[in-house]
Amino acid sequence: SLHNCQKGYASVNEKRMNMLIDFDGLTIIIGIVIYILICIFIHKKYKKEKIYYVFSTIMFCYFMCIAKLTLFPIVMIGLPANIKESINIIPFHNGINRTDILNLIMTIPLGIGIPFITKINNIKKILLLGLCFGLGIETIQYLETFLTKGFSHRIIDINDVIFNFTGTVIGFFVLYVFSRLFIKMKEENLNAFWKHVYKTCDSVSIK
Repeated sequence: SLHNCQKGYASVNEKRMNMLIDFDGLTIIIGIVIYILICIFIHKKYKKEKIYYVFSTIMFCYFMCIAKLTLFPIVMIGLPANIKESINIIPFHNGINRTDILNLIMTIPLGIGIPFITKINNIKKILLLGLCFGLGIETIQYLETFLTKGFSHRIIDINDVIFNFTGTVIGFFVLYVFSRLFIKMKEENLNAFWKHVYKTCDSVSIK
């Protein structure tokens, strides 16, 4: 009957929902808990000023958005393994497309924001960060296929690494240019927020 068919479709949909790990409320709660624990550790060990946690919270929100865009959902619905077809190690094999540009734009805030919460404040460290960040995302995407028995609905692409790296470096140079202008201001006239900005800008170096 139609009623039984509807129940059958509902059952299939429920099974599919149970085989999908999405970026949902639980994921956000877990992320917040981890972030709070990290903040507690930093506070006890390094005694950071309160304004530091304003910037760290901004970056936490950024990283959560990155996770949502690049790692979720994890699809586990018994589809055939396609991991071999989902890996591209040839740079610019199909030219430059919209996804490549978005990958570049996505990591510009990383290059701008990371010096405000870490000591990654010179070009050598940023180059290393950009490379590791891009490789890290693609590696996690590959490891996700172990949960999905070899199925991936993404392309694990060397181009993503290249454009994530490039975006991070561009972001850092944007911060550097801004910092050269900003540090001309007198620090004593600034409030706590802008003093933190001033201190960070003063430490930024392309050497």
